[in-house]
Amino acid sequence: MRCRLNGGEFIICAAHGFIFILEVDEMAVTEQTIDRSLVTGIEEARATLARHGKSFNWASALFSRAVADRAAELYAFCRYADDLADDLDADLAIPRLKVISADLKQGRSPEPIVQNLIKMLEPGWIGMQAARTLVETLLADTGRVRIQSWDDLIRYAYGVAGTVGIMMCDVMGLDDRRAHPFAVDLGIAMQLTNIARDVVEDARRDRIYLPAELFDEHITPDQIINSDGLFRERVFQGVQSILQRADRYYRSADEGLRYLPRRCRLVILTAARIYEAIGPNIIRDRQDYWHNRIYVGFLGKFFHTMRAISSLTVNPKLWHLGRLPVHNGELHRALHGLPGANSET
Repeated sequence: MRCRLNGGEFIICAAHGFIFILEVDEMAVTEQTIDRSLVTGIEEARATLARHGKSFNWASALFSRAVADRAAELYAFCRYADDLADDLDADLAIPRLKVISADLKQGRSPEPIVQNLIKMLEPGWIGMQAARTLVETLLADTGRVRIQSWDDLIRYAYGVAGTVGIMMCDVMGLDDRRAHPFAVDLGIAMQLTNIARDVVEDARRDRIYLPAELFDEHITPDQIINSDGLFRERVFQGVQSILQRADRYYRSADEGLRYLPRRCRLVILTAARIYEAIGPNIIRDRQDYWHNRIYVGFLGKFFHTMRAISSLTVNPKLWHLGRLPVHNGELHRALHGLPGANSET
C-alpha cells in the first residue's frame, strides 16, 4: 500500500509478522517496476516476456503452449526480481528482495508473481534452491559493484543466470540431474554476453563487472563512460575476453542439448544461437558499441532459427543417440557446492 506522510511517499507491506515501511524515491523507482509485482495471470507474464525478453520470446514460440506459459511465468519472476535490484536504490531494494527470499523459503507469498513461481517449483526440487540462490545473488548485487577476478565473475553469472537454467529444466519437465551443469553453462554464457554488451550502461549504475585482474590499475565508472583512445581499446579488449570466455560455456551447453526432449532442444538451441550472435555484432559494430545497445534484429533472429533447425537436422552430436555427454567440471571450478553445478574438477 502507498501513502503520503509529511510530504514523502511510502510503500507499506507486511510479511511473516513484520511491517516494512519503505520511502519511495520517485527518481529511483518507476511505476512500471512496482506494477510488475501485480502480475497475476499468464497474459501479463507473456506480455512481460514479449516486452523485455525478445530473443527468448522469439524462441519460446516453438515450445508447447503449456511449457511456453511456464517459461513466461519464470521469466516474469526473474525480471521482477532483477528490476528491483537494478531500478531501486539499495536501501529500498534490499528489504523487498529479503521478503521474496523469505517467501521462497516458507513456500508461500502474498505477491502473485512470486506465488506463481512457488507453485511451479516444488519445495524439494533443485529449482527452488536455484530460485533462492538467484535472489541471494541479487541482494549482493544492489548498489555499487566491483568484480575482482574471473572466479568472482563466474560465480555472479551462475547466481543470476545459471540458476535460471536450472529452473528451466523444471519448466521443461526434465528431471535428469546430469543435465543441470549444462543448463548452468548456458545461463553463464548468456550472462557473460549481457555483461560484455552492457559495460557502459553498468558503469552508469556504478557497476563494473569486468574483472579487475584484466587491468594493471584501478579503473572507475567515469573512466569507462568517458573513455577514448588507448583506454577505450583496453576496455574493449576486456569485453572481447569476456566474449571468448562465454564461447566456452556456449559450446558446453550445446553438448548438453541431448538431454532435452526434441522440441525443447530446438527452442533452447535457437535462443542460444540468437543470444550468442550478440557477441559477433559487438565486435563488428565496435564504434557504435559505445553509444548504442547492440542487439540481434528480426532478420538475424530468423537466420539463427534456421541455423538451429539445420544443426539439429545434420549434426549427430545434437541427436539423442549413443552415450550422453559428461560435463567438463573445470568449467565449474569456481562453483563448488552450488546447486546444480558440477563440483568434480
